[in-house]
Order: sequence, then C-alpha cells, then structure tokens
Amino acid sequence: MVEDYPSKSVTTETHRTNKLLNDLEALLLQYGKHITEYDLPISIGECDNDLAVPRLIQDELTIPNVDEEFTLIEKLNNDQRVAYETIITVIDCKESMIFFVDGPGGTRKTFLYRTILATLRKVGHIAIPTATSGIAATLLPGGRTMHSKFKIHLTLDVSSTCSINRTFRDIMEVNLPLGGKVLILGGDFRQVLPVVPKGTKTEMIDACIVKSPLWKDVKVLHLKQNMRSINNEEFVEYIQHIGDGNEPYIMDDLIKLPPSMAMQWEGQHSIYNLIDQVFPSLQEHANNARYMVDRALLTPTNDDVEQLNAKIIS
Repeated sequence: MVEDYPSKSVTTETHRTNKLLNDLEALLLQYGKHITEYDLPISIGECDNDLAVPRLIQDELTIPNVDEEFTLIEKLNNDQRVAYETIITVIDCKESMIFFVDGPGGTRKTFLYRTILATLRKVGHIAIPTATSGIAATLLPGGRTMHSKFKIHLTLDVSSTCSINRTFRDIMEVNLPLGGKVLILGGDFRQVLPVVPKGTKTEMIDACIVKSPLWKDVKVLHLKQNMRSINNEEFVEYIQHIGDGNEPYIMDDLIKLPPSMAMQWEGQHSIYNLIDQVFPSLQEHANNARYMVDRALLTPTNDDVEQLNAKIIS
C-alpha cells in the first residue's frame, strides 16, 4: 500500500507511513474496529496535508469514475427518467426535499440510484450512498450500510435518535430535516413489512415510514415499468394488482390464482404433473445447462424441497 502513495505527491517516508496508518484506521472503523486492536501504531509525527480534508470527502474523492456510469442516463426508461430529472432539478436549484422512490421488484431502483450518483459526482457534488444491508450497499459505487455510515444503533427504543440529522441542522443552521439536504429513500410497500418481534399486524404497519412525522414532507416518485418481466406484461399487471390491493379476495386475504397459473390437487401424483409442467421432457434435457437454469421450483419449506429434489433426481 505504501508504494501507491508517491504518485499522489506523498513524498517523505513519514508522510507515507502516516498515510498508510490513517487509511488502515479508516478501513477498520467501517467495521467497528480500531487499529490498536491489531498491534499497529497510530499515526504520529509529521501530518499529511490530506488529513486536513474531512474523511468523508477523502472517501468520496477516492471512488473511481467509470466511463460507463456516465452513459447510464441514456438507458433510463420513462419512469426512471421522470424520477431522475425531478431529483436532479431540485438539487440544481439548491432546494430542500425528501424523495421516496416507490418501485416493486424489477423496476431497477438501483440502476436509477447509480445514474444519479454518477451525475452528482461528475459535477463535484458529495453524495452518501447507503443501504439497509451489506449486499445492497455493494451495488452502489462507494456504498455503505446506513448503520455503519451514520452510526445508527441496531437496537432501538422510543428514545433512540440518529445524531446525523441534528448534526446537519447544526452545520447548516436550518431547522429542516437533514439540515435542508436532499434525501432520497427507496423501497417497495408491497413486500415485507418492518419486523416487530411478536408484534401485531397493526404494530407492524405503525412501524412503516408512512407513519413517520417526516412523511408529510416526502415527495413520492413511482416506478411501475417492470424491466425484469418486460416480455410478460400480463403477469406484471397481475402482480401489480395484487401489490396495490386491487385483486379480488376469496377470504382472509387469500387470492384465487387464475387457472393458467394453478394446478388442481388430485393427490401425490399431482407433484409429478407439476414437475412435468416446469421440467417438460426432463430426461432428454438432463445435461442441458441452459434448460436447467431457466427453470426452478420454489417452496416455502425445506421438507418440500427435499421431497421435490428426490423425485426430480430419480
């Protein structure tokens, strides 16, 4: 790592050592660790001029600009482009706004976020991309989890606060959410509700962001064009109706599947009928990788998985 620094005008041995120690410390802090826990010294002696730049800005400046990122805007669909232009216009006008990008799975919300990030970084804006999980964070250039970036406690109670909101207000001297900075949230209300241990349905709904005092200040942007199932518009529309609560119920929130999507249960031999529907002429295609990866049977329990696997393999 030290050998990489001279190209950045870090010339003296002490500068290079301090730079290395500070970079290692920054990496470890992301995971709640400290450099002294690994029998390494902390930075001493001469100070690197780079250290006068806040760590957040240093981290942002080290994210490489990929040429491909700048062409993403050309690939936006209509819904994404409307959301993109709405958000960028607010930022360009230096206005304050909280956005919520509402989009079911398949509407490529992450693609929209990456396009916005590329645009902002190209013109020198500082953006802080975060996600609720580590896997999701890796999809965003320079992404981190919200809990590590903003030091949000994993265990919350009624008195818990996120100090970054108060910090932004103090810095900007503006009594607005996040000190008037533009905040972009995203999700899909059609998927799993917030988890409230042993909570009732009402308690889980009450934990949703729509119950937050901030929600009245949120502008919702809708993504409806499902790119994942673009070749099956009928299925996409059906799923959308279920998600929006417009599909008729039978009873107790149960939805009757259309005949084209369901098989009548007529005993155990129906399992073989299901296998034949999903894997037609299976024996003839047993060595065809493309045939296999284009098909799958999903079940909610491991017992059903084992039973299906045994029957298919036999």
